[in-house]
Amino acid sequence: MTDPVLGSRSRRRLLTAVGAGTAVGLAGCLGGDDDDSDAADDEQDDSADIEYIDHPGDGPIEFESSHGCGVCGMGVVDYSERNAQVAHESGDGMTFCSSGCLVAYLVAPDHFDGPDSEIAGVWTTDFDTGDLIDAEEAYFALEHDERRADDPMGVDPRVYAEEELALEYVDQYDDLNEDDVITYDEIDEDVADIYRGSRLP
Repeated sequence: MTDPVLGSRSRRRLLTAVGAGTAVGLAGCLGGDDDDSDAADDEQDDSADIEYIDHPGDGPIEFESSHGCGVCGMGVVDYSERNAQVAHESGDGMTFCSSGCLVAYLVAPDHFDGPDSEIAGVWTTDFDTGDLIDAEEAYFALEHDERRADDPMGVDPRVYAEEELALEYVDQYDDLNEDDVITYDEIDEDVADIYRGSRLP
């Protein structure tokens, strides 16, 4: 039941603030050098409040500096070569810093406080062109090796509009093959677990 005084968005902001305060308090209690503190401050400055955005669902919208990732909270405009977005039938949307956070949200939107509404559209950044493309028509190359990745959250799937480019990506590496290229409909908990397992329920 929704508290009439404290709506879902207000609760989300409150929980975000409490979580951030707890993390800062623990960091202070545990100690650490100044470089670590500066890095934590920088990461916190880069993040934005996680909340719904207005999204008509008829095509991708432009990312704004106020948009935060619906999974990790990082600001999305800093990751223009990785970011993604989802529109729900309710007119609410969520943005993501990366394709890895997107796949986590897709398999567990309720866990990430997504709206109680069906997904109407999904867009993610093409790793070849840098353009936002329809994720439901895209090909996901399932990169597993963080040593090859320069991704904001560890490692992300490489997304391409063209299957040929996704296959070319996996062909570069001995530990990947054509089975590591999947479509949107094949995204499941096992795929999401590769990228954001620690954030899933």
